[in-house]
Amino acid sequence: MELLDGILIFLLALAGAVVLFVLSALAWIVRNFLRWSFVFLFFYAVIICYKAPFQSIYVPEPAAVPDRLFRYEQDNFGAQIKAGFAKRDITPPRFSWLAGYYPPHPGIFIREWLWVKSLALKDSGGNRIVIVSCDLIGLLPDEIEKIKNLVKKAAPDSIFISATHTHSGPDTIGLWGIPPFTGKNEKYMEFLRRQIAEVIDESVSDLSQGTIRFGEGEFSGYVGGREGNPPDPAVSVMQVLLSSGIPVTLVNFASHADVMKSFRISADFPYYLYERLGKLTGGEVIFIPGAIGGVQPKRNGNKNNQDRFLERGLGEDLADRVYKIMEKPIVSENASIAVKQVKIMASLENKKFSQAARIGIVSDLEIPIKISGKISNDLFYAVEVKAVEARLAQIKIGPAEIITIPGELFPSIWWAIKPKMRGKPKFIFGLTNGELGYILSPKDFDSGKHPYHQGMSIGKESGDSVEKALEILLDGK
Repeated sequence: MELLDGILIFLLALAGAVVLFVLSALAWIVRNFLRWSFVFLFFYAVIICYKAPFQSIYVPEPAAVPDRLFRYEQDNFGAQIKAGFAKRDITPPRFSWLAGYYPPHPGIFIREWLWVKSLALKDSGGNRIVIVSCDLIGLLPDEIEKIKNLVKKAAPDSIFISATHTHSGPDTIGLWGIPPFTGKNEKYMEFLRRQIAEVIDESVSDLSQGTIRFGEGEFSGYVGGREGNPPDPAVSVMQVLLSSGIPVTLVNFASHADVMKSFRISADFPYYLYERLGKLTGGEVIFIPGAIGGVQPKRNGNKNNQDRFLERGLGEDLADRVYKIMEKPIVSENASIAVKQVKIMASLENKKFSQAARIGIVSDLEIPIKISGKISNDLFYAVEVKAVEARLAQIKIGPAEIITIPGELFPSIWWAIKPKMRGKPKFIFGLTNGELGYILSPKDFDSGKHPYHQGMSIGKESGDSVEKALEILLDGK
């Protein structure tokens, strides 16, 4: 089926290119305007065809998974905690604009379904959090707020919504449509908000006695970073055993999910992580990216399995590594939950984003914020300014510590903060409760070495604000 889809893509692209070439040739004998219009369309078609590499046309059957004994005992699995899990399909309709790459290109075929997965946790003291992962490029802060407002069974401050950052999913931000139009489909966005809100409610309703444990290790060789920003090879794992006996494994690892560059709707490499680790454990799998600013899969990373494509090698080998890590889990006697949050405000310095918001391509990142204070005993002030607002959080679950970031954090900031964390293992949930683009340190921003990442950032101030917020979160330990 995959081979037939690939052949169809090639034939459609070839037919389109031939038609456009013939039309462009005829246009040479008429007005210059018509001639150059068709020439432009022809080259646009060539670029589109180039964006569908043959590596994504045919995918062999998944590698065989060794037989495992899918039996876990609550008594020796980990610390007691109440847990609930739910998932829902969020696959967009065909011909939705795909996010992450230019030129604009639609998702013609559905390679696999996209999911939103929700894990609700509640400790013996009644403290509760809900961790959500979506197979999406990301969600802007205003979309996060709209979703939280639809949730009926969990407090907004207890919900943490992340995205796997797949570059083969629908445009949920608006940047990847044909200019000057948005790439977002509002009907799909309404469907998406409902699905995420309802899956959160379902996971909370599913809360029942379970157990939790953790793991940590390293996984290297597949991803690379920018100069001065080496990626963190750490893999942090949270594994929950539900009352049904089904394990839910959360994997936290730093990598863009951007191996595929085609007309296919796909979760990218996390799909293979879900499939293989799900078979190895007999349960569900959640993926949340780490500090992924400038961190991407290497095309030569699939060293030991040249017969498999990179997205498959990365996903399946990461799954095998996680399974190995959990053979020696980190088990604690308690799984108490504590949450600390900090709000940041930053100016929208990126003029491209401001212009895109003005013409409706993306939603307005800036919101009105009232600032008031006291100058003297008799004199007060109150002003209203516009700024980008987002939240960072520190979450503790038993021995583990989690930091949440509303965007794609450059590793240099993470490397500076990670030693100040005392939990074991240490998690960093990127693209959580917002997607503010790349978050660079002021030094990296001013270096001149990252022009693309600067252009996809809200500005220099965001990195400074995040660094200060992280210092506040980790203070007083």
